Amino acid sequence: MQRAFLIAGAGGMLGTALQRVLAERGIAYQAPAEGCFDICDEAGVRRAVDGFAESLEPGVEGVLFNAAAYTNVERAEDEPERAYAVNEAGAANLARAAARASVRFVHISTDFVFDGTKDDAYTEADAPNPLSAYGASKLAGERAVARECPNSLIVRTAWVFAPAGANFPLKVLAAARERGRLSVVTDEIGSPTYTPDLAAGALALVEAGASGLYHLTGSGACSRYELAVEVLRLAGLGAVPIEPVLSDAFPTKAARPANSVLECSKAAALGVRLPDWHDAVARFVGGLREARAPEV
Repeated sequence: MQRAFLIAGAGGMLGTALQRVLAERGIAYQAPAEGCFDICDEAGVRRAVDGFAESLEPGVEGVLFNAAAYTNVERAEDEPERAYAVNEAGAANLARAAARASVRFVHISTDFVFDGTKDDAYTEADAPNPLSAYGASKLAGERAVARECPNSLIVRTAWVFAPAGANFPLKVLAAARERGRLSVVTDEIGSPTYTPDLAAGALALVEAGASGLYHLTGSGACSRYELAVEVLRLAGLGAVPIEPVLSDAFPTKAARPANSVLECSKAAALGVRLPDWHDAVARFVGGLREARAPEV
């Protein structure tokens, strides 16, 4: 089936990657700037989504993809109302508009809906228990989306990284360059997820007709420390000393789940599986080298 996408949060890490994947595949999309598509403006969202739906050629399925979010975990503790305005109310605005215009809706959520105390990977059936205002706002967004547009596809992911934006691998590279040594925690475990892979995986779920809740992350799992070691090794900075420490060494306002590993077998049953995180990090670092980024 031929599809066209309208992307909310087009300027963010995932929105940027999604545009690239769609362009490579020759799939039509609209990617308005945030100033023209503010998800907190309910009337503006309705106009934008209605206009998108009306622009579709006969036989083309419209897909509204929400890659927009308030993601500053620490700041959300000080301004939870802003986090909820974007992550709950904004998501609800999009879902409501999608249902009204009869277009499919894809919403991205997070591992932060869990408390991280489970020994094994979290499944879609596990009960959420967020530890932070950010996590609670994202869980509220999931529930709002399910209520406003029951046929939505909700994708939880974790440890997202990209060639630009605020993400852990880029911070590791910057710290290695600026300080010449690092201290990285060993007691936070997750599955690093590269935005081009996540965008392609979410698109594959759409193409498979998926709806409901799915977990989707890079394959495999590691600690923050193991991820930092691999990033620096691939970047030719393996000689930079990295001290393994516990998370208690870095007190934060927002509590973080110690275990962020998500079980992705539900997506795999539809043939959707993201590459191993080692492979993703290698491509990430290789891309930085090709772009001659200062971090590498």
